[in-house]
Amino acid sequence: MPTLLTLLPSSDAAEAEKKAIARVIKPDRELNALPPRLTEPKRILLIVPPGTTEESYGRLSAAAGELPMLGLAYIAASLRDQGHEVTIRDFEVDRGSVADVEADIRRLNPHVVGMTVYITNMRRCATVAGIAKRVNPEVVVVLGGPQVSVFPEEGFVSSDVDMIVLSEGEIVIRNVMNALGDDDRLRAVKGIWFKTKSGDIVRNEREGLADDLDIFPMPALDLYEMEKYYPPVHIRGRRVAHLLTSRGCPFECTFCETKLTFGRSFRYHSTDRVLEELEKLVRQGYDSFQFYDDIFTINKKRVEDLCRGIIARGMKIQWMCFTRTNCVSHDMLELMKQSGCYLVTYGGESGDDDLLKLIKKSLTVSKNLEGIQMAKAHGILTLSSFMLGLPTETKEQTTRTIDFALNSGLDYAVFPITEPYPGTELWVDAKRFGTFDTSGEYQNNLLSENSAVWIPHGRTRQELEDASQSAMRDFYFRPRQLWLGLMNFMYLPPGRAARYFWAGISFFGLKMFRPATGGTRY
Repeated sequence: MPTLLTLLPSSDAAEAEKKAIARVIKPDRELNALPPRLTEPKRILLIVPPGTTEESYGRLSAAAGELPMLGLAYIAASLRDQGHEVTIRDFEVDRGSVADVEADIRRLNPHVVGMTVYITNMRRCATVAGIAKRVNPEVVVVLGGPQVSVFPEEGFVSSDVDMIVLSEGEIVIRNVMNALGDDDRLRAVKGIWFKTKSGDIVRNEREGLADDLDIFPMPALDLYEMEKYYPPVHIRGRRVAHLLTSRGCPFECTFCETKLTFGRSFRYHSTDRVLEELEKLVRQGYDSFQFYDDIFTINKKRVEDLCRGIIARGMKIQWMCFTRTNCVSHDMLELMKQSGCYLVTYGGESGDDDLLKLIKKSLTVSKNLEGIQMAKAHGILTLSSFMLGLPTETKEQTTRTIDFALNSGLDYAVFPITEPYPGTELWVDAKRFGTFDTSGEYQNNLLSENSAVWIPHGRTRQELEDASQSAMRDFYFRPRQLWLGLMNFMYLPPGRAARYFWAGISFFGLKMFRPATGGTRY
């Protein structure tokens, strides 16, 4: 952040940093057209760098899934629609090595190599960029995604990166293709930072967000080897696909990076477009869907129209979604159930009202309980995630959160340790109310490849890890949860059921049964 912040008193610096974050994300205008191709078609290779689920999910990798990156699929579809030759290679799901990356780049000889960057894979993307340049110094390396949209200067820490695409990329990347190789034309492309032939970095202004999402082609999932992917343990279905029907979120949660990429906008596909995408996937053999919208049920009429459309078209599908407890109602949930919804995932975050207020959740513990009970009344399962070790959180508040999860009637719950995302307001609070351990002693920070972990003042990492493990043990080793887990196997194909059975044994191994340090009960 600017040096000015270090000269301000700590509270003023925090407020100034939060305001700086808000300024970065404001789009300048809306767009409603896709640029045609004006140049010769290019060969484009989109890459998911080598990695593992353990690196992305830490302890929770046993229950996690491997899902194709939807962002890359949307970019691929937009480029293919423009007439370019596009290939996606996911070296994570393939368990590929850097040697495999080099071999593919040599074989495909792309004009452009593109990657989506998160804080969890920044270093791996830089490694792939170096490989690409070593194979062909003329290849153009482009990075997009949330990390470089918020901190574009970080992308150029690697000298092998040529361009950063900011925020929503489907329109921007098509303009890039029309200007590639001409620095003067690239200067006119909004939404990018790029390196000129002389090595200077040009920082173009940001592009606006498209308010009509239907202009974007459906994500090119066919470019992935879909048989290699599988959903998380609690997801039902023989073949499962995940899709987005909206983008953005109008709420103000301090920990979320969505508003850093899209602001507080909320845009959504038309009902007909969503139904068309669902029918296309059903014809391909998919029978279960995960709606990956940040807040799927925020627009009641849209959800009800979609549910009625699923019912009217006779689609016999199962689906789940992510939402908030203040964005559901009894009549909506009844329609959701009738159209195949079996699970809603709520962001509970905490069982303490003061902490919910701190993270600007705009919810209360009682409202979260009401939402859980409302879904259960309509026969819909519920899952919630709770953040342990929030800024200022005491041991008593941690216990309160775990007790809420145990007594709320939730069917599933997870208890990750808080990992502040750089650029968010939570990151600012974390620097005020805790420290970052960079010793490398703790290897399971989900948001940093250099193993730096955040520890709240007055707490220890070991204590929080004990709390997380104890919470998982206490939640899932109850008769009802054990029975639910067994019943869920009925909805899984045999191969996935066997995998998750073994993963459960691995996760709930002997380490889960050791007492918390110092005998603390959580």
